[in-house]
Amino acid sequence: MNAIRKRPHLFLGLFVTVLFLGFHYAGFGFLDSVDKKAYDVMMHLRAGGDVTEDIVLVAVDDDSIEKLGRWPWPRSILARGLDKISEGKPKVIGLSVILSEPEVSDGLKEIEGLKSLYEKRLAETAQAGAQGLTQAVADPILAAMDEARTRLDNDATLAAALARAKNVVLPVFFTPREVAGKAQEEPDPLLAPHALGAWEGDPGARYPMAARITRPIDSFLSRAADVGHINLLFDPEDSTYRREWLYYEYEGLFIPSYEVALAVEYLDQEQDQTGVRPGVGVSVGPLAIPTDLDGACLVNFRGGDGTFKTYSFFDVINDKIPANLFDGKVVIVTPTAKGIQNPLSTPMGTMNVGEFSANALSTFLSQSFIVEPASFPFFRFLAILLTGILIALVLPRIRAASAAGVFAGLVVVLSAASAWAFSARGLWISPTYPLVMLVVGYIGMVSIQYLLTETTRDKAVGESAETNRMLGVSFQSQGMLDMAFEKFRRVPVDDGMKDLLYSLGLDYERKRQFNKAAHVYEYIEKTDPKFKDVTDRKKKLIQASDTMVFGQGFLGGGTSAGDGLMSTGTDTKPTLGRYEVLRQLGKGAMGVVYLGQDPRINRTTAIKTVRFSEEFEEDVAAEMKQKFFREAESAGTLSHPNIVTIYDAGEEQDLAYIAMEFLEGDDLDKYVKPENLLPMRKVIDYVGDLAEALDYAHAKGIVHRDIKPANVMLLKTGVIKLTDFGIARISSSSKTATGVVKGTPYYMSPEQIAGEKVDGRSDIFSLGVMLYQLLTGKLPFFGESVASLMHQIMNVRHPDPRKYNPKIFKPLVAILDKALEKDREKRYQTAGQMAAHLRSLGKHVDAAMAQKKSEG
Repeated sequence: MNAIRKRPHLFLGLFVTVLFLGFHYAGFGFLDSVDKKAYDVMMHLRAGGDVTEDIVLVAVDDDSIEKLGRWPWPRSILARGLDKISEGKPKVIGLSVILSEPEVSDGLKEIEGLKSLYEKRLAETAQAGAQGLTQAVADPILAAMDEARTRLDNDATLAAALARAKNVVLPVFFTPREVAGKAQEEPDPLLAPHALGAWEGDPGARYPMAARITRPIDSFLSRAADVGHINLLFDPEDSTYRREWLYYEYEGLFIPSYEVALAVEYLDQEQDQTGVRPGVGVSVGPLAIPTDLDGACLVNFRGGDGTFKTYSFFDVINDKIPANLFDGKVVIVTPTAKGIQNPLSTPMGTMNVGEFSANALSTFLSQSFIVEPASFPFFRFLAILLTGILIALVLPRIRAASAAGVFAGLVVVLSAASAWAFSARGLWISPTYPLVMLVVGYIGMVSIQYLLTETTRDKAVGESAETNRMLGVSFQSQGMLDMAFEKFRRVPVDDGMKDLLYSLGLDYERKRQFNKAAHVYEYIEKTDPKFKDVTDRKKKLIQASDTMVFGQGFLGGGTSAGDGLMSTGTDTKPTLGRYEVLRQLGKGAMGVVYLGQDPRINRTTAIKTVRFSEEFEEDVAAEMKQKFFREAESAGTLSHPNIVTIYDAGEEQDLAYIAMEFLEGDDLDKYVKPENLLPMRKVIDYVGDLAEALDYAHAKGIVHRDIKPANVMLLKTGVIKLTDFGIARISSSSKTATGVVKGTPYYMSPEQIAGEKVDGRSDIFSLGVMLYQLLTGKLPFFGESVASLMHQIMNVRHPDPRKYNPKIFKPLVAILDKALEKDREKRYQTAGQMAAHLRSLGKHVDAAMAQKKSEG
């Protein structure tokens, strides 16, 4: 038992293999039935194509019965039919009616009785001495009686028709037996000429044997061209006729099947040109018809009922069918009327016996056989072993998806290969056993894996209260609140559990999942409605949830009073990811900025939020969100003393956020007014720091795209910081419904306005604009409209900055001119070059001031 638990897949493979090997040797009704149905499906796929016109049927159908009288007919009617068919000169006629007894005729009996009585009276009269006169009168009367007897003898009429035709094949029927018979010393002289020769065959042959025969009467048999048995062979699993026995052994004679006899006559073969190789096949002149060990051959059906041309017997004897239609053909006369002979169930549906015989004969003449290879049992045995190895050793060792792929692939390959072999090569190689075994084994393997997984999960998770409590706490600490609640609900609600659930409700509140928080409080309330303030909190959260649904305020720029955070009426502070939101710091074009705190390391952060669903259509919003996180990821790689540090980026519900370094200070918007300009020397250093920061970012392939005073922070420590990497590109791509860029593009480069692809030189131009503004308190480009401003930036040279501030150093003017070149090829090619010039200028200014101070 322990071995089974350790290696369940191995034992599954062994069990399934042994089971199906047992089915293989002993047989299994269900699998054999499935096998037969698969054969029928493939026969439907193979059927069709050209149907031989050398075989036609003459049907004793319902119409013929209605017009010619009830069955059996007088044999004179059959004789008329044979004569009509013979006029067309067919190659062979098959009369599918067993004529094993003489026909009983009441009229014939009366004539024979009268003749016997009359002859007796004549004898008595002759003894009385009146012989001469009596004989003269008697002869015409006796002749008339003989003529009437001939007219009424239908057997003689049919025998004469058989003799005239010379090519009629008649059927015989055998009663089977199990023990082989011995040849008679003097075989039936009428049956022996129709037997097939016996040649050496397979010693393991199990051909059918007969105990008794039902054959035509002597007058018919002696005039038949050939005879063949009509014993039909059906599969016991579903009573469907797929094969036929090609011969029967009767008292040492091998009598061919009805269809083989038709083929013998059609090909004009003599008895010495035909023969049986038991368990191998039957030879009919040039035809070699294969059989299995039982002497049976699979019929290759051309189609269902109605495939072969069929004419009504009544129409034939009444000359409604031209006799020349039978010229050179095989004509099979067969009963089809209801009540005479039951139709046969075949792979192509039900059909009459004549249609079945036509399909069998067509198989022989066209040599298009369906063959089950003699080695098939060995191959099926091998396939079962290989499938067992696959189930036991291969599939369990690969991933579930790969195992499913291998399973599906094998099913397709086995099915397709079998179908191709059947339809293209006429080989019946059944895939049923390995396919069913594969399905059973795969289902068993998946079930075992599922049970093992469930067992492992149960062992890992456990169902004890303490285990679920610990797991719930663990899940809650990782932010997996739903899983935590699932585990908590498996624990009895004691005082300690109420505290844990209450804490979980607060976490749901912080995540703004108010419905779930209310559900947790309701869960506590069912046990203890007076526990803390759960009832009051639940009511407020339900109200807040309704408010959120109708859009009356939410985190990230809502319309609620205060700082824009959604108010629930509780004292719980919201969170974004792992960050606790403390208060609102400001509101920008793309969203709200909050002061946050990372509780894990107690670090204060600034959190910028963006709600794309408010800015863009759904599909555009998704694309912009992806771009947002790509930019944030890129900016997060930047580590420079003059660039704000990005800690994290994430998304909660429909709100995207970036957590970054919290900066205490003011942006440079405060210092671009003429009355509040920074000292020129400090401006040179600050812009030099910014240029070096940009040079660092550009070297990493990151372009800011939105350099302006509002995106530069001057900290209380005197350090300058460049902000908004990560969302600048998103902001710059945001447009109004008319396609106009939001905000006035004072700081854009000419190539940015032109919609060209920008690089770091665009940031240099924007930095030059900001430097101009920091030195003069004026913008270098200004227009009363956006179009006028864009024209200025792209085509008009900036004013001399000394016009507004005559104290600007001349070298600084040169740096400004270089940074503000319209043609980016003439501009600074790197921000590092600009930074170097600013640093050099700063040193010269410091030197000049030091010299002036020493001289003073």
